[in-house]
Amino acid sequence: TGEGGEDPLRFQPMPDGDSMNSAIKQVASGRFGVNIEYLSNAKELQIKMAQGAKPGEGGELPGNKVAGNIARTRCSTEGVGLISPPPHHDIYSIED
Repeated sequence: TGEGGEDPLRFQPMPDGDSMNSAIKQVASGRFGVNIEYLSNAKELQIKMAQGAKPGEGGELPGNKVAGNIARTRCSTEGVGLISPPPHHDIYSIED
């Protein structure tokens, strides 16, 4: 879905034993779709510190693009716009 979140059905092994699970999970400032199930199915975490295209401004997904599957995956409400704040609200330095 772009910023965090993954359909939990992808965490289940396929009949042939293969997996659709993304090994690397991303945690961005909005933390959309980030929950214990998402994190525990990661082999590696990436913490996205800033929006690459708009550093310092955050990002926005207009409500008309938040369809049912996107809303479910991001633990949000269909049709409601999502805004990612520019910084993480609780990570200020490498010590955090």
